Amino acid sequence: MLREYELFYILRPDLDDEQVRTTMDEIAEVVAADGGEVAKSSLWGRRRLAYQITGFTDGYYVLKEISLPGESLRELERQLRLDERVIRSLITLSQVYYLPEDEDRRGRPRVRSRRAEAGVPGDDQVADEGVEGPEAEGPVEPDETVEADPAVEQDEAAQPDEGEE
Repeated sequence: MLREYELFYILRPDLDDEQVRTTMDEIAEVVAADGGEVAKSSLWGRRRLAYQITGFTDGYYVLKEISLPGESLRELERQLRLDERVIRSLITLSQVYYLPEDEDRRGRPRVRSRRAEAGVPGDDQVADEGVEGPEAEGPVEPDETVEADPAVEQDEAAQPDEGEE
């Protein structure tokens, strides 16, 4: 099964334009030899590195979108490490897979929770459907006419302060 990857690598800055193009072509041939294909290739040009790598402060940045079997990924990484013209490389998955709402990973229908089957709304559904009762009216301000409980005031008065005994 072919998976889509992004292959990003940095070439040495002492290469001329022709050598950069031949290196890009050779890496594309390595991908093709491993059973993959290059969908898109873009040369970003010569740019300053964030930090010094093997004595270089600049490099040619190249990004390729490739499709490659998973078994061939390790061989491609090995070839990039062996190539002296490549000073750094990175391969990442380029596609994020989202599962359909009604299916799990294996394509089976999702099992609804007992709470949803009983008709009890979940926490996320309550906010969407609206809330009835005092919460729907907005924040409730405390009544100013409520007096303090006298029994609580007596307990607080009966307790000695710290340091008094």
